[in-house]
Amino acid sequence: MIPATSPVADNLAETTYDVILVGQGLAGTTLAWHLVEAGQRVLILDACEPVTSSKIAAGLITPITGQRLVLTPRYDEFFAAARAFYSRIEQRTGQTFFHDRVATRLFKSDDEQQNWTVRGRRPEYQAHLLDPQPAPLLDPDLGNSGSGGFAMHGAQLDVALYLESSRVALEWESMALDWQGDVTLHPDHISVGRHRARRLISCEGYAAACNPYFAWVPFNPAKGDILTVRFHLPVPPHCLHRGIWLAPTGEPDIFRVGSTYDWENLDQTPSPSARVEIERKMKDFFQVPYTVLDHHAAVRPIITQSQALVGMHPAHAHLGYFNGLGSKGSLHAPWYAGRFTDYLINQTPLPDEIDICKHFKP
Repeated sequence: MIPATSPVADNLAETTYDVILVGQGLAGTTLAWHLVEAGQRVLILDACEPVTSSKIAAGLITPITGQRLVLTPRYDEFFAAARAFYSRIEQRTGQTFFHDRVATRLFKSDDEQQNWTVRGRRPEYQAHLLDPQPAPLLDPDLGNSGSGGFAMHGAQLDVALYLESSRVALEWESMALDWQGDVTLHPDHISVGRHRARRLISCEGYAAACNPYFAWVPFNPAKGDILTVRFHLPVPPHCLHRGIWLAPTGEPDIFRVGSTYDWENLDQTPSPSARVEIERKMKDFFQVPYTVLDHHAAVRPIITQSQALVGMHPAHAHLGYFNGLGSKGSLHAPWYAGRFTDYLINQTPLPDEIDICKHFKP
């Protein structure tokens, strides 16, 4: 355990909570807000690592994704929940971190063009496209869109600002939890250091692979590298996708560019070869001069079936789990956190597709 207490928790001796959450990434923060809105007293324990997959995430939300250009299932339902949730938290924190964005997808292969020829005419896809489509899709002064593509309505969560502003408002403590040394299970509660709670929920991302209570959940993690660049020509605040993505930030000339997938080197050390790969893919279609300002890497907490999992431990009723949000985390987190909160407060059954006990057993 690393004892470093936040200003909020500093005056608390022995305290009792409804829920203690471990991890203040996208999952933990979003679940904390839902629980607080439901009247629960919540404490977040966070290791305060400078770089995590949530802290460097671009927060992109697009309806049509992947190499096969498929419409995200139940996108409208998830997006409505996300917009409503982030709007409420913006009001509570006084910050603006959820933005509507134009997202332009440029084809990088004949297969993508052919897939779009089949899918792009369907009404459910057309509903998410800009009408009329920009012509050209990319200003020739910025790059080349000659292979075609399409522009769609999307959004972007400034994840870092969302996490920072939430931390100011929520109750938290800096602590690298030792699950074996710091956690004691009792018949009616859990003790965590000097705190006690009715429930303790792991929202630890990839670190949950080392959690002795949930080590049976199979991970298929991947390291991702992301660059922060300053462009030396004016670039519109749109999201661009062509093998990689370009995402705006709060500064008009600064963008994030990523990302790579490395299934072997599961560390947070930026990879020179990954930087070369990202820059090569960007230069294939985007010709704006730039300077690289920063380079980060983190491990994505991808669960083997690429599906978020939530729920309580099958053998320990006070232990819970919320993890595996993946690349669509900014879109999915509010809806999943809402379902988990309904389960915890009202015993509303979890959807089978995300219920941890329906997929894996210890």
